[in-house]
Amino acid sequence: MVRFDRFTAIAFSAATLFGVAACSDSTGAGTGTVSVRLTNASVGAPMSADVVTSDAGPPLPAGFVKSVDIFVVRIDARAKEPTDDEAAEATEESESSRKGWVTVAEPNATFDLMTLADGTNTMLGDAQVAAGMYNGFRLIIDPAKSSVTLNDDANTVIGGESIVGLKFPSADKTGIKIKLFGPLNVMDGETSTLVVKFDVSNSFVIRADSIMQNGLLFKPVIRGEKP
Repeated sequence: MVRFDRFTAIAFSAATLFGVAACSDSTGAGTGTVSVRLTNASVGAPMSADVVTSDAGPPLPAGFVKSVDIFVVRIDARAKEPTDDEAAEATEESESSRKGWVTVAEPNATFDLMTLADGTNTMLGDAQVAAGMYNGFRLIIDPAKSSVTLNDDANTVIGGESIVGLKFPSADKTGIKIKLFGPLNVMDGETSTLVVKFDVSNSFVIRADSIMQNGLLFKPVIRGEKP
């Protein structure tokens, strides 16, 4: 009987220790809040000719852009880091959850990135999610509602409903991977903030040699970090 009791005690202790260890490794215990903000990571609001370069054509002249209006549909997050292709696919809400994505902000609104330079940022939204480490975020925009307005006498609009095109990576809704400087740790009962930094100066280039004939190419440079 003594041997049996001793064996039972040892087994119970091992099970308890295993249970504690399992709990400590859990990444989904409780819920926390993810808050998302948007800013223009460029040093100054006007696009600078010395930073916008591409083999596709000449750079935009300094001060050539008046506004960059991007329609942000939502921001998604997931535990596993996605590839660029994974971030671009399954952007419909009905499909995204099956790929492990969870929506953390859903502004469905247009933001002029030129007003968000030099440290200014704006709130995109927040949401409660399972606590844990999030290694993947993506920005989903609506190209049909996004455009660039030139700083000329006619305030020429590139993209949107304009006849001068703004070429995006894909049609309909576009999912863009946000490059993280490190995973976002969401703690139970706490709020974790992600600042989405849209590098406007490096995200648009002239197609071929004429902006009025060929429009612009959108090559997104978007990063995410803690404030």
